[in-house]
Amino acid sequence: MNENSKKSSLQGVFSAGAVSLSLVVLGGLFLAGCGSKETPPPLPPSVTVAAPEMREVTVYKTYPSTLQGVSEVEIRARASGYLEKTNFNEGSFVNKGDLLFIIEQAPYKLAVESSQADLERAEAGRELAKTRKQRLELALQTNSVSEVEVDIAAAELAQSIASVNQAKAHLNNAKLDLSYTTVHAPISGRISLANVSDENLVGYSEPTIITSIVDDSTIEAYFEVPEREAIKFLRQRSDQKVSEYVRGLDVKLELADRSMYGTIGHIDFMDNKVDSMTRTIRVRAIFDNAKYELTSGLFATVQVPVAPDQRNPTETKAIVVPAEVVLRDIGGRYVWVVDEQNIVRRRSVDVGETIIKPATSSGEAAVRQTIILDGLNASEKIIVSGLQRVRDGAPVTPNAQ
Repeated sequence: MNENSKKSSLQGVFSAGAVSLSLVVLGGLFLAGCGSKETPPPLPPSVTVAAPEMREVTVYKTYPSTLQGVSEVEIRARASGYLEKTNFNEGSFVNKGDLLFIIEQAPYKLAVESSQADLERAEAGRELAKTRKQRLELALQTNSVSEVEVDIAAAELAQSIASVNQAKAHLNNAKLDLSYTTVHAPISGRISLANVSDENLVGYSEPTIITSIVDDSTIEAYFEVPEREAIKFLRQRSDQKVSEYVRGLDVKLELADRSMYGTIGHIDFMDNKVDSMTRTIRVRAIFDNAKYELTSGLFATVQVPVAPDQRNPTETKAIVVPAEVVLRDIGGRYVWVVDEQNIVRRRSVDVGETIIKPATSSGEAAVRQTIILDGLNASEKIIVSGLQRVRDGAPVTPNAQ
């Protein structure tokens, strides 16, 4: 056998062996396949569900405000003359009726004396006219004088009486002018600087502002409410209960340093019309300031508690859910809800304010919650965890929170 014949024989042997090995492997795979079981389908994704919370909710609307005292008075010199004396310490507290200034009095005292003399002269003339009339009336009874003379005497008496009344008026006016030379505090409060120093002329061409007093025992906070918000109240204003409810609201005051004023205030005034330029309505809240912690002119933010749903201003309860479960896309805001068949459903919702639920114990953290105004009720189950694993209409495995 030559060399080529040997190579051909060896190739045939290897080919036959390879075929036999392939058959054996295929047969093993076939037998293994026949003996295997079907793989079970995967379980629906697991999610955490919870019921929405129905509870008392306090929502605050904030409005900027500049504070002012309950009474602020500019003290003006109503009498002209030189300022003789300043009788107070600038920046101190003064009581109603305290003497503040004395303006030059000599000219006004002379005017009083002159008016007093005029009155005495007029009274003497009246007495003379009265006596003359009486004598003429007696003479008329004996026809010693004519009736015309009696009538003239009566007219002269009337003129004398009018002169007396005029003199009294001039005297009272002179006394009033004299009273303006002593300036007293019209209210109790804290007094400002004296705008005019002693020996300066005041009240010559116009009533000069010489100082001012602020009564800040009560602080007023005026703020502007946009008409869109005011309309919701105005619709209910005819209901007396709503007006009483608004006046009973506990209003807070946040100062410029972000601190909260310790005394609660109340709304006591709403203007009778909307400003056509700013489209707002003016509202006032008052705060007791017995410790004088506030002063006129401070900037503050008024925080007014409002109903969670402005359509019902007296209702304080609302449905709230964790803020992170409220999603949003082009179709609006929505939450994922699991129905009784454990199928995920998209639920469109109308939301209100986002609030902070304070921690109830030291081990808990405050929670951000969103108010649900419409689209959800307290008996449903919403998905609060595993949101990335759900889709509308798909089954899930719900686990209670």
